[in-house]
Amino acid sequence: MEYINRCTLTVNGQEIEDFKSVTENERELSRQVNLMNTTGHCSVTQRPGCKVDYVVPQAAAEFDFDSVKDGTLTIEYENGKRISYQGVRTLKIGEAKIDGDNELVKTIEFGAKKRLVE
Repeated sequence: MEYINRCTLTVNGQEIEDFKSVTENERELSRQVNLMNTTGHCSVTQRPGCKVDYVVPQAAAEFDFDSVKDGTLTIEYENGKRISYQGVRTLKIGEAKIDGDNELVKTIEFGAKKRLVE
């Protein structure tokens, strides 16, 4: 089992680390295509993205996710593996909910131009 050490969103030189969890979207690599007497396969254009649970700070101002248009989201694992989403843009801002730790949490969905594994 891999554990995430840190998740950081960098936008215009500012770093945001107030995330409780991160979920990578599923990645479709190829698609089945019906042919005359068989089934073929074709490659698909990658649409990388992920969702994060953002914890709204109690003592500071909430980050404006509407302004995220070309950020970088980096997920660092304890084993040294890093996944970077580049060209990140906010797609959806979810409802605010209070979780079991009495924290105000919003789910933010990001789309990205590129996903890199280091």
